[in-house]
Amino acid sequence: MKYVLFLMMVLFSKQAVALNCEKQPTCKELNYSKDNDPQCAEDGYILCPFDFSYKKCAQPDCEKMGYTKSKKSDWCGKLAFCPNDESYTLCKALCEVGDVYYADGTCGYVEDYDGTKIPVGVVYWVTDDGRHGKVINLHDLGRESESSTFDPEHPYNTRYEHFFWGYGNYDVPNLTSYDENIVDRLQAYDPDLYDGKGNTDKILKAEKPKCDKTENTKEYFQYCIPQAAQAAHDFYPPEVDKDNPKVGVGQWYLPALGELMELYGYDNSQITNWLGYTGAKGDNKDIINKTLSTLKSKHVNAEIFTNIYWSSSISRQEYSWVLYMNHGYRGNFIKNYGDDSNHVCHIRVSLEF
Repeated sequence: MKYVLFLMMVLFSKQAVALNCEKQPTCKELNYSKDNDPQCAEDGYILCPFDFSYKKCAQPDCEKMGYTKSKKSDWCGKLAFCPNDESYTLCKALCEVGDVYYADGTCGYVEDYDGTKIPVGVVYWVTDDGRHGKVINLHDLGRESESSTFDPEHPYNTRYEHFFWGYGNYDVPNLTSYDENIVDRLQAYDPDLYDGKGNTDKILKAEKPKCDKTENTKEYFQYCIPQAAQAAHDFYPPEVDKDNPKVGVGQWYLPALGELMELYGYDNSQITNWLGYTGAKGDNKDIINKTLSTLKSKHVNAEIFTNIYWSSSISRQEYSWVLYMNHGYRGNFIKNYGDDSNHVCHIRVSLEF
C-alpha cells in the first residue's frame, strides 16, 4: 500500500511539472549582459538568476552619466536631476521644441508655467545645443475691420483675423521666387526658403509701387502696401514693452515657407510635388498645439494652429506660398487674396533667438 501511494505521488508530481513547465527566458532576453556598463556604479549591478556571469545595471553612477554637483543656475535655463541623487545636476538643452518662450528670452516646459513670466511664443526649431532657435507667436494676428490697419497695441483682435499679403501684381526686388523648382530647392534646404527674417526685410525695404487706391481700403491693402510683412514687423506681444530688445517691435517677421513646414513637421526627402501634401507629417504641429492648448487652459491668450497661413516666400510676381496647418498642404495664392471664403489667410509671426 505504501508503495502504491509513493508511486501515485511520483506520477502526480511529474504530471504537475509537465503541466506547469515553460521555457525559461535566457539572460540575454532579460537584458543582462557580460559587458560592463560605463555608466554604472561599481556596486550597482544585479546578477542574472540563471547565470551569474551575466549582469545588468540597477544603480547608475551620477558622475559617470555626466551629472555634477557644480552650481549651474546662473547660466543654465533647464536643469535635470540625477535620479539616484538630486544633489547632482546636468544642464539640459536650453530650449526644446514645444517649450514656452518667455519675454525675458528664457524657455521652459509648459507644465511649469506659473504666471510669473510673460509667455510670448512656442519654440518650433532649435540647434542641437538648444541655445539658438525659432519661435512662433501664440495667436493669429487680427485687426478691427477690413478697412483698418493692424494695431500692434491690440495684436490679437479677433474681430477680423484675415490679412492680405499685399503688393498684388508687384514683383518685390531681390526676393527669390519658387515655382516647380521648389521640390529640388526644399530637398536641398535652400537657405532662402528658411529665411523669413531676410525675406521680411527685403519686402519692407522695397520701393513701394505707384498706387492710386484710396488709403485704408480693401484695395489699398491688396495692392499698395505689404500688409502681412508690415504687421509682422510691427507686432509685439501683449503685456510686453514695445522696445523690449528681445521680443519687441522689429524682432518678429513673416515666416518663410520652409519655416512654416518646420513648424508643421515635414520630411523633405518625401516631397514629390511642388503643390500638395507629400512629405507632410504633422508631428511638430502636434507638439506645438499641445503647448498652446495647455497655455490656454492656464488662461493665456493662446490658440492652436488650424488655419491657412501666409509665408514670406513668393511664386512668380503675383503669388505667395501658403501652408494649410490643418493637414500640411503646400499651396500658393495670389497676393491680393485673403478674405473670400476659399482663400482666408491668416498670419503667425516668428522670432529668432
